[in-house]
Amino acid sequence: MAITSAGAGSGLDLEGIIASSVAAKKAQLQSPVLIKQDTNKVMLSGLGQLKSAVTKFTDVMAKLSEPGAFNKRIINITQSKDDPILKVEGKADAANGQYNITVNQLAQSSRQEGVFDSATTPLFSEDGELSFTAGDKAFKVKVKAGDTLQSLRKSINSHGDNFGLTANIVNTANGKAKLVIDSGVSGDGNDLKITGSNDSINNGFVNQLTQTQAAQDAMIDVDGVKLKSDSNTFDDTIQGLKITVLRTSDTTSSGDLKSNKVDISTDKSTLVTQAQSFIDSYNELQDTLTALGKRSTMVDGKKQDDGGALEGDATTRLISSFLSNTLMAPSTQSESFSTLFEVGINMDKNGKLSLDKKKFEEKVDTNFDQVVALFGGEQGLAKNLQDGLKDYTKSGGLLAQRTDELNSVQRRLSQQDADNNVVLQKYEASLRAQYGGLDALLVKMNQSLNYLYTIQTNSN
Repeated sequence: MAITSAGAGSGLDLEGIIASSVAAKKAQLQSPVLIKQDTNKVMLSGLGQLKSAVTKFTDVMAKLSEPGAFNKRIINITQSKDDPILKVEGKADAANGQYNITVNQLAQSSRQEGVFDSATTPLFSEDGELSFTAGDKAFKVKVKAGDTLQSLRKSINSHGDNFGLTANIVNTANGKAKLVIDSGVSGDGNDLKITGSNDSINNGFVNQLTQTQAAQDAMIDVDGVKLKSDSNTFDDTIQGLKITVLRTSDTTSSGDLKSNKVDISTDKSTLVTQAQSFIDSYNELQDTLTALGKRSTMVDGKKQDDGGALEGDATTRLISSFLSNTLMAPSTQSESFSTLFEVGINMDKNGKLSLDKKKFEEKVDTNFDQVVALFGGEQGLAKNLQDGLKDYTKSGGLLAQRTDELNSVQRRLSQQDADNNVVLQKYEASLRAQYGGLDALLVKMNQSLNYLYTIQTNSN
C-alpha cells in the first residue's frame, strides 16, 4: 500500500512536525518582508497625501500671484445704477484718484439700407462678386444670376471671411423688403463700402443702397482732456483703468452734458482677505507636514508606533525648511518691508502664521503699494512659494523621485517574497524526504519486531 502522508506508516504525527517546521521557517523568512512592505505602503500613501497638499497650496499661491490679486481698488461712479453711463474696471497698476468723465458720443459702425420689391425677387441677371470693405477689413461674396435678397443675405452672413458684418431683412408695411447691412466695424474713417464686379450687380443691388449711419469714434472728456477711441472701450487711456462707455452723458437744463465723477480708492478689505487666505493655506500645509512627519512617542523605552506616515523621511523636513526659508528671505520687490513679519503677520513656535489685523491695516493705510509688493507680483512671496514648490511636485521632482524609490523597494520586496516561497517549497520537500525516510525505517523496524514477537510466541 502506498503511503499518502508522512507518518502514515509509523503512526507518528510527522505531518504536524513538518507543518510546524515550515510555519516557523516561513515566519523567519517572510515576517521581515511583510513588515517592510507594510511600512513602504504607508510611506507611499503619505507621499500621495503630501503631494496633494502641496499641489493644493500652490494652486492658491498661483491665484494670489496673478496680476492685481492683492492690488484691488474700489471704484465708485456717480451715475444711475438702473441706467449707467459708463463702466470702469481697475487693473494691477491702477492708482487712487478722482476723475470727472463726460461721454460725448458713442462709437458706432456704418450702416447701409435699401428697399426692394420682395425678398424673393431675383436681383441679378448674371454671375459675379460683391465686395464688402470697412477700414482695413474686407471680404467678397460670389453671386449668381437669379439670386434673391434671401439667398444673398444667407451668403453674406455665413461667409467664412465675414469680419462681423450682418445683413437683415425687414418686411415693410407696404409689402416690400428692406435690407439693412451693418458693418460691425466702428471708428472714424471705417465706413462700409460695397461694390459689384459688373453692371448687373451694381444696378440691381449696390445702387439701391444708401448709407444711413456713418462710422464714428467714441469721444469722452476726462477732466477737460478730450479722448477718442474707435470702439466704446478706452483701455489704459487712463493708466490702470479700462473704461467702457454705455451711453452719452445726461444733459443739464441748458442742454450741456453733465460729467460723472469717478472715485478710485484702496480696497483694504480685499487685501486683508487675501492675506488671511495666504495664512490659512500656509497653515493647512504646515498641519499636513507636521502630521505626516510626526515621530512615534516612547513610553517606558518602548516605541508606541503612533508616528506619521512619513516618520523618519526627510521629505517633510525639506519642504518645511523651504517654506520657512522663503518666508524669512528679504523681499526684492518691496522697498519698505523686508518680510511679512513687519506688516502684522506673526509665526508661533510650531511654524503657524497668524494675522495681527490692526497692525496689518495700519501698514496698508500708510503704505498700501509696498504691502502689495511684498505679497503679489512676479517676485512676490506668493509667486516665490509657488515656483519653489513646483520643483517638488513636478514630473521628475523630489516627490516623484522619492515615490519611484519606494516603488522600486516594493518591487524588490515582492521578488524577495516570491524567492522565499521557492525556498519554503524546497525546505518542505527536504523535510518530507527526511521524515519519509524515517517513517519507512520505523515501518521496517516495526515489521521486524512483529516478526521476532511471532517467532518467540510460536516457540513457546
